[in-house]
Amino acid sequence: MRPAPESPAPHLDPTTWCRLVDSLDAATIFVVIGSWIGAEVRLEISVEDIWQETLWMAWRDRQQHEWSSLSKYRAWLLGIAHNRVRAAVRGVLRTKRGGSRPLARFSDLGGADTVDGYLPPQSTTPSRTASHLERARVLEHALAALDEPLRDVVRLRVFEEVPLKDSAERLGLPLSTFKDRLVRGMRDYRRELQRRLGADAHEPRDPA
Repeated sequence: MRPAPESPAPHLDPTTWCRLVDSLDAATIFVVIGSWIGAEVRLEISVEDIWQETLWMAWRDRQQHEWSSLSKYRAWLLGIAHNRVRAAVRGVLRTKRGGSRPLARFSDLGGADTVDGYLPPQSTTPSRTASHLERARVLEHALAALDEPLRDVVRLRVFEEVPLKDSAERLGLPLSTFKDRLVRGMRDYRRELQRRLGADAHEPRDPA
């Protein structure tokens, strides 16, 4: 992530909020959303739709978030995204069982008036979304190339930014084992990114 705009509450002002969204490294969030959706319903639910809906809800409910840091705001957005994924997956599974109508794509519900017409200008555009998706695919492939135990560690710590202790508990690992796997996983992940992106590879950051 890049530094957030210098403002006591950048998520409340349309101008600073657009720069705030840019600083979140949306491609890494796309990877997280994709992992939550899963392969079974990936063809029915688009990552970019979930992201648009997340941004729409975050802007709509911006007064509910008390700003403290960029990482806390990112965690809040991920919480919204996770809830939207769960709701969307439930809808898809109900449809597959014949229990409801097909799931409507968020971006089709009201066109520009629902998404781009409500969000601050330039906060989400087709070109930006396409760029995020392209980079997310590279990150996903690099992550998928890791051995599964290392992959889960890197995903939780680097992509979801779950604290060390909480990450270890989620995986049922002693903290020392988690740290060892994280070191090895980050080493292998960097190598994969370097192999796929060459000089354009961005050094992954282990959140503090």
